Formats: sequence, C-alpha cells, structure tokens
Amino acid sequence: MKRRFAGRVGLGRVVASVALVTFCVHGAAAGEVARPYSPAATGPDKLAPSSIIIDQDDRLSIAEYGRMTGMTPEAVVARFGATGLVRCGGAVGSGALVSSAGVLVTASHVLFEPGGRARGEGASCTFEIVVGGQRQVVPILTRKVICGATEPYVNPAIRDWAVAPLAHAVDDVRPYPLASGISVPSQIVLAAAARTGGVENHSLELCKARTVTASSPSGVREVAMDCDAEGGTSGAAFLTPHGAFAGVYVGFRSAHPGIAGPFSMSHYNFGVTADGALRKAIADVASGASANAEQPVSALQ
Repeated sequence: MKRRFAGRVGLGRVVASVALVTFCVHGAAAGEVARPYSPAATGPDKLAPSSIIIDQDDRLSIAEYGRMTGMTPEAVVARFGATGLVRCGGAVGSGALVSSAGVLVTASHVLFEPGGRARGEGASCTFEIVVGGQRQVVPILTRKVICGATEPYVNPAIRDWAVAPLAHAVDDVRPYPLASGISVPSQIVLAAAARTGGVENHSLELCKARTVTASSPSGVREVAMDCDAEGGTSGAAFLTPHGAFAGVYVGFRSAHPGIAGPFSMSHYNFGVTADGALRKAIADVASGASANAEQPVSALQ
C-alpha cells in the first residue's frame, strides 16, 4: 500500500487507482469568520481538492433544512444542535455530543497526529458549540480518550473514531441519543460544523448510507454514503432523521477528488457505525470509566 501527502487534507492512502484521504484540515486563518453556507458558491470549477460531491452539493443550512422538512429553525436546532467544532493543535474538524453533554465523539485523526501523539491538550484542543446564541468552548481531555486507534493513519480506516470526555459538560444542550442501530441502506442526516480551511460552517444533509464496505469483529461497520463532504467534515455525526446518533464520518475514497460525480465504489464518502467497540466506548466515557486513564486507550476491535 503506497502512501502520499494530499495537500492540506493530510496523509492519504492509495488503493489501486482509488485515493482514500482521511480529512485533517489545518486551522482557519486569523480573523477568518463564519459565513452562511451557500450551495451556489460550490460550482464544479470552485470545489476544494478535498471536496467529494455526489451528483450535486445538497448540504443545507439550518433554515434551509427546516424549510425542506417543514420544521421550524428552533425544532431543527433542538434535534440536530449537538454538533460543534473540534480544534486540536492545527487541525479543525467536526464533533458531536452523544449520550451526555460531556461526551464528545469525533474521528481519531482529528485528535491524533501521525505517530499517535495527541495534537493538543487543554486550551489547544477544544470543542466549540453555540447554544442559545452563546458560544461555549470546552477543553477536550485527550489523555482520557477511548478510540479505535491512537495511530489512525497506519490502521484500517474502520478504527478511525474517538470518544473523549470534556473538561466539563456543555450547558443547556440536548446530546444526541444513541440510535438502536441502523440498517444499510437507510436514510441518514450528516451534521457537520466546518469546511475546508477550518472555516466554521454548519450544514445538514439528508442523504443515504448506501452499502457496508467493511466490518470489524466487534460489530463496527464501515458504511459508504452518498452525502457530500470536504475538509472539516471529519468527525461529523451521521444521524437518523429523528436525531439519534448512528455513527461518525471518517473520510472518502475517490478516483477524482474535487470533481463532482455520481455515487460509485470509486467515488464516495464513508463513516463508521455506532456499534460494537464504539458504542461501548461511548457508554464507558459517559459513565466515567475512562476518568482514571492517563493516556489514550485503543479499544479492541
């Protein structure tokens, strides 16, 4: 298996002619501010090299998603509002509060660099979320993480997930409940918080988990999806349409990243399901079972 660097999106894996890149995006430039998501700004000639767009870009803002589904913006936020930014060292990704307002689930490569060292700790590794118009920034306790692998770049992508306790619970937020399990294929909602370059940009997309591409002995499944994604989507939650946590977005496999095209086994995004070892890790962190850990723990797969 050959290795290569893929610009700003981190270390890639090349399998035959299909490039697998797990997103690992550098932070936003100083002074860069969040701006509303605009599908019109992502024409075929304007896609970031890390963008994997299936057919067309169907990501929506909260207001747009509400209009499409007949929900008020308040109802959309109540159901899908436990998503926020993960800033760790120079990486920026997405993350979700699951089961508890003090439990973060994201992709392992957002928290750990090649070699297995945490990208940051304390004030240099935080979860940011806006609740009721107020931004909360909470340190992530990276020394107490339970993850599929502390070295995600040299392990199978199905192990690229992490569950971390926060220094304290986020106030006044409804964490995503765990889904009882999802069938594949099925309809899902991908909830992301950032875009290429580390720009904060929340989006929701109603899309599908299409097929299982790998499975682990513990029951975690890797699932190909026809959702749209780019740098900054790493660690985003994929949810049931009712807002239950079904898994975490990891990356993409594509023969033509940066160029939109139909879903195929050479052009798709993927994530891992909240089953097996990942489900147990969420329960363990929520119960405080990782509280005494002094270094990250890789869960058995």
